[in-house]
Amino acid sequence: MELKKTILPLLLVLLALSGCIRKNNPTGNNWSDVRPMTTVDSLQVFGGYSFAGSAKIKGTESSLLCGNFEGIESVTFMRFTALPEVGKFRIPDYQDSTFLSLTLTKRSPARRNPLELKIYKLNQSWAADSTGLIDDANLTLITPIAFTVPDTISTLGTQVKIPIPAAALENWRSEADTLGLTLAIKAEAGSWVEMMSMETGRGPQLRFRYRITDPEPTEGSDDSIYEQRPTRDSYRIDEQTAPLLADRWVLNNINPSRFFVDFNIRNDWFKDMQGNVLDEKQRKRVTINQAKLVFYVKENPYYGSIASVKLRADRMNDSLNVAEPVVIDDSRLTSGFVSDQFVRGDSIEVDVTAIIQAYSSGKKLPYGIVVRSMQELQNYGRLELWHFSDAPADKRPKIKITYTPPFL
Repeated sequence: MELKKTILPLLLVLLALSGCIRKNNPTGNNWSDVRPMTTVDSLQVFGGYSFAGSAKIKGTESSLLCGNFEGIESVTFMRFTALPEVGKFRIPDYQDSTFLSLTLTKRSPARRNPLELKIYKLNQSWAADSTGLIDDANLTLITPIAFTVPDTISTLGTQVKIPIPAAALENWRSEADTLGLTLAIKAEAGSWVEMMSMETGRGPQLRFRYRITDPEPTEGSDDSIYEQRPTRDSYRIDEQTAPLLADRWVLNNINPSRFFVDFNIRNDWFKDMQGNVLDEKQRKRVTINQAKLVFYVKENPYYGSIASVKLRADRMNDSLNVAEPVVIDDSRLTSGFVSDQFVRGDSIEVDVTAIIQAYSSGKKLPYGIVVRSMQELQNYGRLELWHFSDAPADKRPKIKITYTPPFL
């Protein structure tokens, strides 16, 4: 019994000591000098090109797009319900509070010609996820005078109020939709604008004062106010298929474009604490703490210092003939993790931690990676990155890996 009382405290002391960690050793043990190491190296790229993406509009996007830019038109739609019954109300002549309110978040660069918007009424039923079926023949212009968008838009959103003619609201019902009013917004050629959708809680809002005429209002009765957000909003993009570009890396959202990159995995990236290159058995036991591809920006007409790019790198599941660019179907890819990245100076990073871990462990063969924007058809973002075939020496893609060698 006395022996047990002596041994138990000793065991507790040993356990406590074994749990101590050196401050300069984040691997979690007290008996090794193994700690994370970082290597930065140029990528040995031997294949890469751009191809068309395959995104779809879902109708639940946080932004609404409206534009007519570089041959691609986007039209915004919004449907309002619970309006006063046609023929039983009128909008007083003296009032000037009949407007459509929008919260704009970004616009095309200001040019000599102003960015102008026009409002249309739609005589057609529609669904938010299939706006491609909307026919322009069913649109009727209701604002003969275009609305001019401000040259400067706040990063927090700029509210604008577009006047709506009273006659269009007093006769809001259409043959195809007797229960709601759908308004469409178009932009003049060479421009675009983005605005908040109903999903944000700061989406479009239709407001007007009106007076009930049936039954006849009593003398001195107050005007009523219609002030509603849409029950449905979305947009249509008249898409064009992005071209195959053999010697360019382009990420484009409004005309979805992705890019493929294939590169060598070098054994000398991974070394032990003494600087010795790990053998194959040791390399398979390396822990990849973080791995990023670094690309240099060739053209960036959209993203500023506070606008992030949502990127994802997907791993190819089979081999590809890099000499013949083809559209890569999603069925050939294993999805990676989405990361928010910012254009820092002249470069941008893509997280490939899980992919490099799969390669270094030998569990997956390196068939290449597809990089895509997760904002396809959601904004006017576009990035062109320096391609390995023509990049200056200081603009060639790199890889940054932080890894922990195996302890034993």
